[in-house]
Amino acid sequence: MSILYTNVPPLRTDNTKDNFRDKFYEYIKQADSVEIATGYVSQDSLEDLDRLIAEYNISHINLVIGMYFIEGMPENIFNTLIRMNHRWKERGIGGVNIVCTFRYHGKCYLFSRDGKDFAGIVGSANLGAISLNAQTRRQYEMSINLEEQSSLHELNDHIAKLDKSCCKPIDAVKDNIPLIRQENAKLKDVEHVQRMNSDEIATYERHLTGTTIEIPLKVPKDNNDQKFRGSNINVCYAKGRKREWWETEVVNGKKIYTLPGYPEYKKPFMVVTDDGWKFEAWTCGDHNKNFYSKDDLKIMGYWLKGRLVAAGIVKPIDHVENDKDFKGLITEKMLEQYGKTTLSLTKTTQKSKNEHGEVLDVWLLSFLPHQLKED
Repeated sequence: MSILYTNVPPLRTDNTKDNFRDKFYEYIKQADSVEIATGYVSQDSLEDLDRLIAEYNISHINLVIGMYFIEGMPENIFNTLIRMNHRWKERGIGGVNIVCTFRYHGKCYLFSRDGKDFAGIVGSANLGAISLNAQTRRQYEMSINLEEQSSLHELNDHIAKLDKSCCKPIDAVKDNIPLIRQENAKLKDVEHVQRMNSDEIATYERHLTGTTIEIPLKVPKDNNDQKFRGSNINVCYAKGRKREWWETEVVNGKKIYTLPGYPEYKKPFMVVTDDGWKFEAWTCGDHNKNFYSKDDLKIMGYWLKGRLVAAGIVKPIDHVENDKDFKGLITEKMLEQYGKTTLSLTKTTQKSKNEHGEVLDVWLLSFLPHQLKED
């Protein structure tokens, strides 16, 4: 047994001492089976763990997570766990289990090879400590590693009892986990965009008029489906001029642009979003079918795609022309996992001045998925 430190200045780990992250990576490279029971996780650490499981051909993985069933789970963590669990189940190597009976704040890591436990780690480090990011670079943890068989047997027994008595598979409880919406900060300090407070949003919500127009987001079924691959919210993948990943157009079908109350052609209006942003939009193009953010196509993208990024559904692509695997392509599967496949647009009786002093109609624009707990 030895103490595992954290390599954070000014308490850097010298060559005579081990640190948690290095020891975790050392053990997982040798393992074919990994058992983890942790209080909290981060999106980065989950993605790193998933990569390590594949890279080192781990044949069994059991990930037990202890704090979120009672406290609520950030939606980016939830969506990442659902994807990982699905992949692990498909490969028959294990899955994700959620502690449902109490808040479990333990941090246990057990590594096995050929049916025999050979190492373990316990201490203060949640799974997030395996990834280097702004938080973990400045958060100090202390742990110990275990290699004695008696200690490993005791750790194995603890995780097994926790798993059997206190946990359920994430698929069995996913509808009962309170989800916490992650803030989309991509619009912060963007020109032509204003931040609203909750009272202002509530005022507009009290003055809705008419029916809500549900605008379908036309996207391909998956990465192999070429329909809608380069249009609408995936216009950045269209052939021709290079576009940034954030650029977004919403092109409506006849069933939408012929609806009573649909916005008038090239008549700017103000949208107030369900998460508190305010910017100008309009409809234009042939048959008045195009719905854009007026001043910059990226504004709509920062809002809409930013929600998907914050929710852990997709990651932005810096150079779309190099995305040959279409990892940044928004698909039906992604929208279904997010929990909403349409934009909800509802006119209010309110007016608002734009930055030029012009008085515009106000519409409420929503992309709020189901089953979310507000921060």
